[in-house]
Amino acid sequence: MLHLTLITPHPQSPTYLLACGHTWHRTVLDPVAPTDVMSVMAGQTIDLIMLTTLNEYTLASAEWLHRHASAPILAPESFKETALPVARYLGDGEVVGLGPLAQTLWLPHGQIMAYALGSEQVLLTGPLFATGSLSHKDNRSALNTLKALPEDMAVFGGGAHDRPLNELLRAGQAG
Repeated sequence: MLHLTLITPHPQSPTYLLACGHTWHRTVLDPVAPTDVMSVMAGQTIDLIMLTTLNEYTLASAEWLHRHASAPILAPESFKETALPVARYLGDGEVVGLGPLAQTLWLPHGQIMAYALGSEQVLLTGPLFATGSLSHKDNRSALNTLKALPEDMAVFGGGAHDRPLNELLRAGQAG
């Protein structure tokens, strides 16, 4: 069972805490305010930092959290050009685990990617659905890829806090 907590409601790259209800393995997704993350964590361990987008907020915050919480960072291959201390770069379609939760499928497109937690019916997208970003060609490609996922999957990320995928895909086609 996944527990999903919104930490920082940044409009394009909100920060989420993902916690396994069995082991309490904790993953921070797209940190933009590391002190907010540490405050919410209240001394609990951060097991992993995952990034969906390359921007100044997530880069600086992920590096700060890595130093202060000793949590490894997972990021897309497009982050190789940064000085960020990434423990593992992920490629298209690669699968990673979040504790005993369902495996996480990674779907990158340019500098934006999505993690689909299939058995949890959750998609974490970063700024993919944020205002104005759907017109970018990489994002249109991502939308086409996401059509293969269950349409009732709940989407979390910039512009998509707990909205069904089918609704967001329809909006993306109209835009």
